[in-house]
Amino acid sequence: MKKSLFAILLATATITIFSCQKSPVEPRAASTDEGPVWGREGIAECPPTEVTLMAGQTINSGTVSVTNDADFIYVTYTTAPGWYLTQTHLYVGECGLIPVNNPGNPMPGQFPYSGSHNYVTTYTYQVPISAIPAGECGCIAAHAVVKQLNGSGQVVQTQTGWGNGTPINLNGGNWGMKFDYCSCVPE
Repeated sequence: MKKSLFAILLATATITIFSCQKSPVEPRAASTDEGPVWGREGIAECPPTEVTLMAGQTINSGTVSVTNDADFIYVTYTTAPGWYLTQTHLYVGECGLIPVNNPGNPMPGQFPYSGSHNYVTTYTYQVPISAIPAGECGCIAAHAVVKQLNGSGQVVQTQTGWGNGTPINLNGGNWGMKFDYCSCVPE
């Protein structure tokens, strides 16, 4: 009798304790239902579009992830282990307006967003949603300078990187790339 009474009390206490706990709202990976995800400070965001950050044309040096909420488009550069960002340049908007020179090669130094970084592994730009209004499509040209360090912290290699996509210069030129992004309308 004591054992069954103890088991009932233990079960009741466990149910009471766990039913009173609240789950915090945390960022989560996008689901396949194309609905919003909960991100920065509990704000509904759209599922991210993610591409590989290609260094030296063939090296996976990380990712570029893009999402939006009702006010901003968030573009996040994240490096793979051993790689670090020292510069980033970003264009977000109409595909035909990416700054290029006369031969049609992209000019990252003319992109509207840029930064120098002291060996960081992630960096996020917050771009007004007006660059690619909610429900519309445009292009992202994400350029970076990345450095790979060895275990002693020495630079092994320095490479130019681009968010993987299609060539900006369809006539050959340099290997600068862009990728499509369609902003969604958060619920």
